[in-house]
Formats: sequence, structure tokens, C-alpha cells
Amino acid sequence: MEKKGAQVVAVSTDSVETLKKFKSEYSLPFPLLSDSEGKVAEQYGGRIPLVGLANRTTYVLAEDGKVTEIVSGSAAIDPTSAVSACPLKKG
Repeated sequence: MEKKGAQVVAVSTDSVETLKKFKSEYSLPFPLLSDSEGKVAEQYGGRIPLVGLANRTTYVLAEDGKVTEIVSGSAAIDPTSAVSACPLKKG
């Protein structure tokens, strides 16, 4: 992913303690950030309507911060489409 100029950061509505356990259990090589108040999920439309729970969603952001790809639901578990959506790093 670094060859594509990408950086992975996970944001979850779970608590910091839960994320520490999850990261350790799965030996994840990227940071997990807690959004326990749901502010980021709300801002990016990452909540399931009527239920209010966070939906698994992958966002690909360009270097300028603009969202270039959104993958949600079960498709967000497989990073293939998100990786392919990353532009090749220039320079």
C-alpha cells in the first residue's frame, strides 16, 4: 500500500480498551483510533440509518484530503478495492 502512496488508519466507535485488544488479537500493523462519541462516524455518514450503529466502511482519501472512494458493508472487509483506488504515488 505504501507503493500506492497509501496509509491505513482505522477509526471505530469502540472504546480505546476494546481497540487495544482487537489490535493485539489480530496483530494489526496500523493505528486504530477510537471514535467512542461517534463524531467521525456521523461526519462521514458511517452510521446505519434507524439502528444508529456504525457501519463498516472504508474511505480512500487523496493527499488533499478529498474522499475518492467509499466501500461499505461486507465489501469493506476486503481492502482490494480500496487499494486499487489509491492513485500511484508521484515523484
